[in-house]
Amino acid sequence: MTVRLAVSVEGPTEYEFCREVLRPHLTAFAVHVEPKIVVTKRNVSGPNATGGAIGIERFRNEVRRLLPSFDFVTTLYDFYGFKGREPGETPDALCRRMSLSLDQPRHLFPYVQVYEFEALLFSAPPALARYLESPPLGAVMESVLVACGGAEQVNDGPQTAPSKRLNTLFHDHLNQRYDKTFYGPLLAMEIGLPAIRTACPRFDAWLSQLEQLAR
Repeated sequence: MTVRLAVSVEGPTEYEFCREVLRPHLTAFAVHVEPKIVVTKRNVSGPNATGGAIGIERFRNEVRRLLPSFDFVTTLYDFYGFKGREPGETPDALCRRMSLSLDQPRHLFPYVQVYEFEALLFSAPPALARYLESPPLGAVMESVLVACGGAEQVNDGPQTAPSKRLNTLFHDHLNQRYDKTFYGPLLAMEIGLPAIRTACPRFDAWLSQLEQLAR
C-alpha cells in the first residue's frame, strides 16, 4: 500500500528537489511525496505569498494544516537561518522542540538540514566541476570540505554558509550568479542521491527513515 507523505519545504529550491529527486526515489518504497512550500502570507484576493522565514510558529501553522490530510508529514528546512534558535541548540534538539510544539504527533518527523540545502551540493566537488566545466571551482570546494570536515559541516556563518560560499564560487569562477532555484535541484540531480547520502550522514538517516514509512 502506498502512503502519502507531505514535505513542508522552505522554498522553491527544496520543492523542486523533493519533486525531481526525492519523489522518484521514494516511489520505489511505496511512499508518494507531496512537497508543500510554507505560506508566509495568506491573501484573500490573490495567490498566497510563500517561502522563507521559518520559525516555530510558522512551522506549527503550516504543519498543523497538513497533519489531518496525510499519512505522514516531514519537513525540509535549513538549520541556518531558522528563526528563534535557542543558544547552543543542536539540530536534533530543534527537531524535538518542533515536535513538542505540536504535542508530538506520531506521524510527524521534523527534519532540518545542516546547515542548509546547499550542503548537499558539496557532496561531490569533482562531479560539479565536470558539469560546470570549472576545475578551479571544484578544487576550492574540496579545500572547503577538508577545512570543515565534511559537507554537513560547511558552517553556519553569514559569509561561510554553503549558499554564501556558492555565491562566491559562481562569481569568481563562472562569472555568474548562483541561482538557487535553478542550480540547486539541477546540481543535486547531477550529483545523485548515492553520493549525497555517503557525504551527508544526517540527510542519509532522514531518507532511510522515510524509506521505511510504508512497511
